[in-house]
Amino acid sequence: MVLPADPGLAAHAVTHTFLPAYRRALHHRDLNTVLSALERIREEHQTLKAIEDSGQYSDAAPLGDSRLIAGMERDFADHAWLEFRHVLEHAPLLLSRCRPAATAWPDDGAALTRLREALAHSQHTWDEWNGLRHELYSVPRTLPAHEWSQVRGQMGLAVLPAIETWLADSEAFERQVRAAVPGGPAALSAPSPRLLTARTVPPPAPRAAAAHR
Repeated sequence: MVLPADPGLAAHAVTHTFLPAYRRALHHRDLNTVLSALERIREEHQTLKAIEDSGQYSDAAPLGDSRLIAGMERDFADHAWLEFRHVLEHAPLLLSRCRPAATAWPDDGAALTRLREALAHSQHTWDEWNGLRHELYSVPRTLPAHEWSQVRGQMGLAVLPAIETWLADSEAFERQVRAAVPGGPAALSAPSPRLLTARTVPPPAPRAAAAHR
């Protein structure tokens, strides 16, 4: 940004042009981070549900062992936690800016309440994760990879109800956050291609028989 030589004009440009644009950019970045994380969780969740509902692996072999199903659910929980961390980190501030009563979708208020409650119910797990992460960074990391994955999986299972709430109400979240752009109208914020579009669960992609999932 090129500033005028006059100090007063330069201060005005920074205050009324640069800083509002910077705040809008951060708002969009945080929103995109949350939406991208939810989309990755959604894809994994749809694949898992398709396998469970069909009673078959992706190579059409029948599911015959409940322990294998439990293993797939733990794997999903591990991956879901890695993504849901972004929601826990960035969503609270975005939600704090939302004023559904002032938008064209006042009924979204109920969905935002559910999303806030889901975050509140996840707070203990989030605090536990941050404490564990700090501890691992303070000492040499000796936890084997598979045990570290189990820890993440346990955290993912602990917040699974919250994850499902966020998947269910993500469209209301996106609408309201885009309408809450700081320092500018909602028109500056374009909706994502998937907003308000119906999506069917895709069939599991074919895989080799030796790599059941």
